[in-house]
Amino acid sequence: MTKRTEILRAVSEAAAVFNEPPSGARTSFDVIGAVADRNIPLLFRPLDKLWGAFITVNDQERGIIVTTKLGLPAQRFTVAHELGHLLLGHRTSLDETVGFEGRNAPASRPAHEAAADTFASELLAPKRLLLASATRHEWTRNKLHQPRNVYQLSLRLGISYQAACWALVTSKVLTRPEARQLQEKPVKTLKRELAPAGSITNSWADVWAITAADSETFIEAGSDDLFAVHVQDHASAGYVWRLVDADAEVDVVGERAPDLDHAYGARSSRVSYVRFRTPGVHHLVFEHVRPWSRATLDRIRIDVDGHGKEREGWARRTRRGVLEQVA
Repeated sequence: MTKRTEILRAVSEAAAVFNEPPSGARTSFDVIGAVADRNIPLLFRPLDKLWGAFITVNDQERGIIVTTKLGLPAQRFTVAHELGHLLLGHRTSLDETVGFEGRNAPASRPAHEAAADTFASELLAPKRLLLASATRHEWTRNKLHQPRNVYQLSLRLGISYQAACWALVTSKVLTRPEARQLQEKPVKTLKRELAPAGSITNSWADVWAITAADSETFIEAGSDDLFAVHVQDHASAGYVWRLVDADAEVDVVGERAPDLDHAYGARSSRVSYVRFRTPGVHHLVFEHVRPWSRATLDRIRIDVDGHGKEREGWARRTRRGVLEQVA
């Protein structure tokens, strides 16, 4: 089988898996769920020299192991990569790393690894998901040449910034040279541009630029991620944005003062920085209200899976299923 044939088969397999479950309000593909639905053992361990492995025993028993030393986006991509090995019928594979280029992988990349890379990229960042986020946020083709928008796209897809760059190449939004140039922008610089100094307490944490366009979505985030909620107050009409429901697990860690506009009646922009205290599934709700009458002009409601990366042992979903059966 030629390398091109393997790549095309990977694209087809990824499309078949992606089309199985309804995505609902999720902005990212539920790759852990896809593995669980197939009853494939998935284990997380602090591997020293491997990102992940696909293991077969006697051509019958199959399982996936992924390191706990990666952040959530890299873990998700590695899980998808190993699932690709399994569904494409590959033998045991011990992966020191994975390739984010997908079908744009260099010629030196072994065929079976390039195919697994392609499967992961096509599953986690298909054109349909890219288009959904781009349409929601009005990220035109030109805007997706800007690093800050590519970074925000990567968060909503649950993949790394680098993987998002190459997914945009596959979707013919970027050229290969443009993707390589975008990758030169350090993600830590993009984070600093979005948040006040000292507000990012964990180097692994991401910074989400949240707007009304994110309302009614379900996002998957890290446990220490920071949410920069951008709003516009219509103060001249008595409306202000307020955090009204984020359960008891949220901290407002800062706020940027409104931009001054001397035009009478002009709206002022404001950014509130919030973080959840504990891992878990949370609700983040802001309302544009008149405080004295509770009249509501607009609302932002987002569901956040803030568990972050998988810890050592079985995947969270597997552990939860076992506990539910015991109960």
